Amino acid sequence: MSSGYTKGDFAVFLDAYPFEQPWKAVKEESGMNNTTRIVYTGDKKYVLRVYDNHRDAGIVQIEHMLLAELQKSELPYRVPQPITNRDGSTITSSADGKLAALYDYIDGERPSALVESHIEGLGRAAGTLSQAMQRLMTDSCVEPLHKPYYELEQSQAVTSNAVLLDLSASSERLSKRKQELHLLIDERARLSSMRSAFAALPHQWIHGDIVFTNALVHEEHITGLLDFEFCTVDLRAMELAVVLAEFPETDSERAIEKLSLFCRGFGSMVKLSEAEINLLSDLIKLRMLDVFLHFAGRLAEGLDEEHIWDEQIARASFVCSWLDLHKKELDCLFYSYLYEVEDHCYQALS
Repeated sequence: MSSGYTKGDFAVFLDAYPFEQPWKAVKEESGMNNTTRIVYTGDKKYVLRVYDNHRDAGIVQIEHMLLAELQKSELPYRVPQPITNRDGSTITSSADGKLAALYDYIDGERPSALVESHIEGLGRAAGTLSQAMQRLMTDSCVEPLHKPYYELEQSQAVTSNAVLLDLSASSERLSKRKQELHLLIDERARLSSMRSAFAALPHQWIHGDIVFTNALVHEEHITGLLDFEFCTVDLRAMELAVVLAEFPETDSERAIEKLSLFCRGFGSMVKLSEAEINLLSDLIKLRMLDVFLHFAGRLAEGLDEEHIWDEQIARASFVCSWLDLHKKELDCLFYSYLYEVEDHCYQALS
């Protein structure tokens, strides 16, 4: 991905902007889906994002329209602000159709999942964003292009169970994941059968990918949320489920503590319904299945090496099993921090 770019490739995009001084594009970090460069010009800094995983200008237009609306929401942190090019557009394309966008630089470091104030702060920031995005549901006429997570069989149709089994049999390394793979195939069938129950839950615009690598922090305070590329109308509770999928680990006591901190932060801003809380563990599994199938598709297309999907199989199967093992404790935790009735967890466990 990013290793294939030259200065000339970035010039195709950056020369479209009316910089007053010469620019320099520096590789400081880059994600799995896109190529990112920090752009220095005079005393100003910007972020150039080149979209590697699609060439659909409609997706970027929705991202930018939502960001424009969120700029009016008086959030306690910053979100990306697209810069207009010489043609008056916030999207710049190359001759071969590749898309890029330039954003104001937001100061801050990545928060750490090892710092309690960062975990609770990110939870509070996610809840604040959820409130703002809920208002966009009625104020915005933008139509989403991404399908909700629970439409798994539509969005991941190319990665059928037959494709998964063929991929697994394609190498000695992957064939050793047979047990985990069958666990995930069984979970896929179960979650797909729950589509109607998921679809009945409250919907709104969500970010869809709030994780620690998509946030910025200064000392103990969240200063920015990034990467709104996957915004869509989905289940309100899915915003929370996406992040909670990050926390399960072999040290279960520490994992529960992190989940509690994040839910306390999120719950201080947004409360969920009983139906949402009862299905929250399944929504976390839904996130894990979606990621697992996404990387299966990338392997099938020759975009990734097999070790990446191997890691995703291991992670997804671990999280699904971990959620089952700790279900009662998690239900109590979710009711304690996310439901209006504070003592409901005792009813849930009775």
